[in-house]
Amino acid sequence: MAISKYPHPRFMRALSCLLALILAATLAGCGGSNNTPTNVGLYGNWNVVMYPTGSATPSYVFGLALSQEGTSYSGGSITYNGGVAAPSNMCIDANTLRASATTSGSNFSMTVTDSSTNTVISVTGTLASETGQLSGSYSNAASAACTASQGTVVMSPQ
Repeated sequence: MAISKYPHPRFMRALSCLLALILAATLAGCGGSNNTPTNVGLYGNWNVVMYPTGSATPSYVFGLALSQEGTSYSGGSITYNGGVAAPSNMCIDANTLRASATTSGSNFSMTVTDSSTNTVISVTGTLASETGQLSGSYSNAASAACTASQGTVVMSPQ
């Protein structure tokens, strides 16, 4: 019996199928990763930007870390690392903020307090599952350091 220098056709077919499966599995893994941070609910580290109604210039820009216990959240200031520049005339101290929040269904309400200026900012919004960003509205009464303001808030995970 002569030995063929070419592999058996069944072997080649099986090898081709195996290589096709490996290639398909490899390609399926490509691009499936999302490097954008996400937070679930309000838990996590956030970059917060607040725009007064009718303005493209923010009033408040700061970082917040929120921890969760049930439907309640609490936390405080962390370093802001977002892409929107803080206003030079920001009337709150972004390093002395305390926050408390609650959720109900897909809605949240949060109070951010600057103890150094006695400024209290109220925030309401809607939660999204596996969100990269939350949005809502804010308002604050006048304090010794800040004028009354209201507008929109954007919270992006750090």
